[in-house]
Amino acid sequence: MSTGTISPVPAATKSGADRAGFGHLLHAEWTKFRTVRGWVIGMILAALLTVLLGLLTASGSNIGCQSGPNGPPLSGKACLPYVPHGPGGEVVTDSFYFVHQPLTGNGTFTARVISFTGQHANLSNGPVHATGQGPNMVPGLMPWSKAGIIIKQNTRQGSAYAAMLVTASYGVRMQYNFIHDAAGLPGKVTGASPRWLRLTRSGDTITGYDSTDGRHWTEVGVAQLSGLPATAQIGMFATSPNYVQTSTSFGGQSSHGGPSQATGVFDDVTLSGGPHGGNWVGTAVGGGGPAGPIAGVGVNQDAGFKQGDGTVT
Repeated sequence: MSTGTISPVPAATKSGADRAGFGHLLHAEWTKFRTVRGWVIGMILAALLTVLLGLLTASGSNIGCQSGPNGPPLSGKACLPYVPHGPGGEVVTDSFYFVHQPLTGNGTFTARVISFTGQHANLSNGPVHATGQGPNMVPGLMPWSKAGIIIKQNTRQGSAYAAMLVTASYGVRMQYNFIHDAAGLPGKVTGASPRWLRLTRSGDTITGYDSTDGRHWTEVGVAQLSGLPATAQIGMFATSPNYVQTSTSFGGQSSHGGPSQATGVFDDVTLSGGPHGGNWVGTAVGGGGPAGPIAGVGVNQDAGFKQGDGTVT
């Protein structure tokens, strides 16, 4: 029996072969890397080019809309929703029903709130469904529902104002220019517990007062409405925020809501001082107005306001 001789590969020869194989592998991987990198860069450039072309196309196009069923066609910024800004430049919510007349120069406006009621969307059976002229509504005020008296630069949303008002849950307040708030008499308005409200104007200075009897007055606050024009709008108002229900289940929260509405009834309405208009005019500032019928009643409330028997509703 004989055996063959196996000669080992010289160390130098083995090392050279490994280096040659590694060189081929490195070159192949580098080639793939350059190819993939170029492909990725190409995709990024293509995406950027697509976005750029889209922007260029959009910049050369016009957005079109119509102001109403019979209104003129509009384009560009005129089609975007209006966002009101307050006197300080901040974005504000300014939506209420305003019964007003012009007052030129200094003067005093007084009114008594004898009733403050409200209604909100009926969410007990899920989302609000339209019935007739509006959603189902049930009686109830929101905590920050408001009614009171106000002097305002004009009826444009976001214009300067000062107001004395009653709320559903936070008593009497003096508020002005969207960010200022001072507390007055506590408690809710009822037939047995009305609230007298007063605003006086002296130049740009507006002072607010409240009273429980119309004889003894307490100063609630002073507002400086810089640039208030000689002729401003003064009168009564009512407003209410949306009604929202939030429910929690399985560790999460969900919310749904609908409109709410506040109604104030005023008497002892007096306006004295500079020249002022003789007739009250109703304006839905920001589109605010009646929200719809109360559930079970089935008829819409009178839009706007009404006068009679010495009261304004």
